[in-house]
Amino acid sequence: MTTEVSTDQVPMPDHVNLQRLLPLRAGLNMADYHLLLLGEFERQIVDLLPEDLCTAANAEAVIFAADPDDDGHRFRLLGCDAESLRFRAVASTPWPSYGKSLIFVELPGHSGIYSFFSEFRDRDEDGVYRFKIPPLLYHRPTRLSARLRLEGEVLIRRKGGVECRGRVHDFSLNGASFFTDRADLCPGEALLVEFDVVDCGRCETVVTTVRREARGGPEGNLVGVRLMLTEAQRRRLEYLFQCRRDPERSRS
Repeated sequence: MTTEVSTDQVPMPDHVNLQRLLPLRAGLNMADYHLLLLGEFERQIVDLLPEDLCTAANAEAVIFAADPDDDGHRFRLLGCDAESLRFRAVASTPWPSYGKSLIFVELPGHSGIYSFFSEFRDRDEDGVYRFKIPPLLYHRPTRLSARLRLEGEVLIRRKGGVECRGRVHDFSLNGASFFTDRADLCPGEALLVEFDVVDCGRCETVVTTVRREARGGPEGNLVGVRLMLTEAQRRRLEYLFQCRRDPERSRS
């Protein structure tokens, strides 16, 4: 039996656009891209499909194909059946082909966000995409913090005055990620980092490492950190974030 919630009469307002809260993929494979956000999901759900994924009205989704060039496309979650989650594309032409995919779903009514990997099953004559029920889901109870893509150097200072450098990937009001050739940065380590937000200013703050993933090649290691901000630093970062997102508004 199929559980499907009609969304035809309910517009999806742009101000809750889930895609705007996700960082740019920038050529990352699906696993590395998911790692950018994994530290923000607090709960794992194994071999159980939460009921709210089948009954939520107007749940917004973003689906990423395995191809690194796919920056994600917006969908609506229509509900589920015994073997599948059902989606319909919104506003844009979807990626030409899906196999294994990374999916984010935001439930209405502040019920949180799910992320999971799933295999594409088929697309029916009505344009409904079906994906297999995932064996593992990640959940967070609140909205993601918006992230902005950022290019440039980051200076990393460790205890004992040891310095190293890396390349910033993205940042938000809560965290950041960067690439570095240092393979000994461990979760829980406190660092002092500095990086420039072009045409806006410089950010300097203490951070805590939350994850490191070896990528190999020139990129070395992908490191995710959580920002430990004072109130003054938070206000400064809010300005830098707004300036980067909307430079014309920040200058006015």
